[in-house]
Amino acid sequence: MSCKYCRPTQQKGFSLPAAIFILVIMALLAAAVVSLFDKGNKGVTQEVLSTRAFYAAESGAQYVLGQIFSLSGGAANCAPTSSLSFNANGFAGCSSSMTCSSRIISGEIYFTIISSGSCAAGSDRAVREIELQARNP
Repeated sequence: MSCKYCRPTQQKGFSLPAAIFILVIMALLAAAVVSLFDKGNKGVTQEVLSTRAFYAAESGAQYVLGQIFSLSGGAANCAPTSSLSFNANGFAGCSSSMTCSSRIISGEIYFTIISSGSCAAGSDRAVREIELQARNP
């Protein structure tokens, strides 16, 4: 019985190059998926830090408003600068620095508060700043 493809010199195969090609393509695809997930996670982390920084800035502004318009009914005045550090759950690594100024226009006192909140986690950091104005009734 004679076989024309039995001799090694006449055998030609496509399986090995095809398998290597498929493995390389699958490895590149897996690397791309991992990269996409990594970028997505960093975006979510930055968004969470930015939201926390905004609320830290807002908390600082509310703190200054509480100092200006206290419930005890004292004179309304503001300290030029102040700062807060937060240690509550969700605000670890966050702080707020506030500046306050006042001016009198037509016999009424107007306060301008600028509050800057910052949060950091590892190498990521977010800073948000808000400005508000209030007047003494």
